[in-house]
Formats: sequence, C-alpha cells, structure tokens
Amino acid sequence: MKLRVLIICLIALLGVTAAVLFWPQSEPARDMVYYASRVEGIARGGQVPEGCEVISIDDPYYVAKNNEALKRNAVVMDIIEDGVITGKAIFYDHDIAAAESARNTTVRNIVILAVIAAGGAALIAAVYVRFLRPFNKLEKFAGEVAKGNLDFPLEAGRGDFFGSFTESFDLMREELLAARVREADAQKAKQEMLAELSHDIRTPLATINATCEVLEVKSGDDDVRTKAGVIRSKVGTIDSLIANLMSASLDEASELSVTPAENSSLLIAGMFDNLKDAAELNITDPVPECLLYFDPLRLEQVIDNIVGNSIKYAGTPITVSFSKTSSGVVIRISDEGPGVPEDELSLLTQKFYRGGDAKGKPGSGLGLFLADSFMKKMEGDLNVYNGNKGFVAEVFVRKV
Repeated sequence: MKLRVLIICLIALLGVTAAVLFWPQSEPARDMVYYASRVEGIARGGQVPEGCEVISIDDPYYVAKNNEALKRNAVVMDIIEDGVITGKAIFYDHDIAAAESARNTTVRNIVILAVIAAGGAALIAAVYVRFLRPFNKLEKFAGEVAKGNLDFPLEAGRGDFFGSFTESFDLMREELLAARVREADAQKAKQEMLAELSHDIRTPLATINATCEVLEVKSGDDDVRTKAGVIRSKVGTIDSLIANLMSASLDEASELSVTPAENSSLLIAGMFDNLKDAAELNITDPVPECLLYFDPLRLEQVIDNIVGNSIKYAGTPITVSFSKTSSGVVIRISDEGPGVPEDELSLLTQKFYRGGDAKGKPGSGLGLFLADSFMKKMEGDLNVYNGNKGFVAEVFVRKV
C-alpha cells in the first residue's frame, strides 16, 4: 500500500471522528409550556408520556413519592381536574437525559477507539513501508551475498528513507563482484605462468633424461651407469612434481593430490637406494615384505625431505631401520646431530615454520608440513622427536 493512500485514509478517519464528536444533536425544547401541555393531556385522560410518573392524591405514599421526586430534582406539576388538584405529574427528564448521554458517550467512545485503531494500523503500515521494509530487503540481500550470489541487486525505492544506506550496500556488492573477477583473472594468470614454467623446466629435464639413458647404455663403468640410473629416476620424480604445479602453488601446497593404493613394501627399499650416493645411509635391516597402502610419489617425497633435512642440518651419518607391526610398517630415520629444541618440536610440521637453526640455509618451511599432510592422506602418520643421539623421524605406513 502506498504511503499517500495511507495518509488519505488517516485524514478521512480523523474527519469521521470530528463529525461524531462535534455534530449538533437535535433535542426537543422542554420548557414549562412543554410540561403544562403534557399535564393538561394527562388531566383529560390522555396517555402518560415516557419518563413521567403520575401519583394520585389518594395514594398513601403520596407525600413520600412527592418528596423523593423533589430530592431527585424532577419536574413536579399539579394535575388539576375541575379546579381541584387530583395528583402530581412527575417528569424524570434528567434520568432520560443521563441515559441518552451515556448511550451517546458509549457510541462516541466506540467510534473513537475504532478511529484510533484504524489510525494506529495506518501508522504502523506507514512505518513498515517507510522504515522496516527496506531492512527486509537488506536481510534477503545479505542472505544472497552469503551464498555467493553477487549478481543479486539491491534496489532502493523512490522516497526510501534509507536510500543512501541501501545504495552503500549495493556498492559493496559491486565491489565484491569486481574483486571476485580480479581474483579469477589473477588465478588464471597464475595457472598460465605455472604452465609456462612447467614447460620451460621439462625441456632441460628431457635432455638430462636422454643423456642418462645414453650413459646407461654406452658407459662401461658400472658406477657411472648406476648413478645415471639414479639421476634418471630423480628426473622422473621432478617431472611428476612439476605436473602438480599445474594445480597448486606453494601457498596451496596442502591441496596437492595424494592417490594412495596397494603397493609392495619393496618399493621403499628402492627409494632409499636412490639416496645412497647423496647421504651416508646405514640401513640396519631389510624392509619387511608386505602390501602397504601408500602413494609411491608422495612417500618418496616424505623420505627425501626427512633425509634432506638431516643432511642440511646435521651433516652426520643417517641410520634407517624398519619394524613391522600388526597394522603396518614403521620407518625410523635418525641422525647424530644436535637435534631440535624441545619447544620447537611441535611446530616443525606447521606450514612455513622454520626452526632457529635454519637461518642462512635455503628452504621454505613446507617440507615437514607437506610430509605430515601426505602421510595423513595416506592414512599413515609422521612422528618427530629427539632420540639419544640426534633427531628422529618415524614414518608409519599402513598395511593393506
């Protein structure tokens, strides 16, 4: 309902109230001539008018009724027949007037209450249209924005009391929409950059891989062929990691895909064999032969990272041992370095955290964070602590 219509209705109702309260009431003129004519009619045997009581002079309660009438300020007239007073005519007009006044007051009160109620309803409707309905629009708008629908406009009606307020919210929606577009453009640019980088890196990797294949075939030195095989294996690992850069950047590393499956535990032995030329490894026992649940690429990353950290921070021989449990295999990797301060141990697997001894050494603080994330996604576990001689990392790989 339009506000203008409500105002017109309110004015009309007030007009009706004024008419009821102040409209002149037509009442008969009741003077002595009026009463004398009525008494004359009664004396001639006419009908006693309403509000009039006739008492005969022979009535035993004549005096008492006459005195009562006088006390009630009634109009008392003598009834004269043939020159003799035969009784009294008592007119209780004030009682009739009081009753009529009460009826009129009741009617006026009802009309006034009706007008007040209608006016109140009109006022509430006007307040709703003018002030509250815009907030209902804002509530619906906020719900749409919360659901990510930034194409939902917030229109400000003409004469809207909160027009500037509503317009500010709609400007906010437009800015959020523009920010989303800019974010999408930046994401697209990042993906294009990663695609170009992956192409540029894969080109020299292909050359390295081909060179290693030639060395493996033509070299007469067994040690050279072994090392060429290790290099070619690492080239394959790097190539797989580059493929992951197409879907995640460093700050989104926890979203790297992990696809665990049923694999032989003997693959783990090969992962450590590839590291023998890079570190002084002491493998105390063979890998228990069984079927384990892991992603070979991600598990190799975990092992490379732990061994790489020992090489970088400890620079000592590294001991590797395996133990088989009822639920899987535990790989224990330990060095003989100074270890990690106890207050830093719980922080090592946090994203981008680097310990106090990492100053001046390359790294991003993502290694152990990724390792921990990968193991959880393979339904395994990574536990780090200080052993008797140095830092220890235990990798649990679940049995199939």
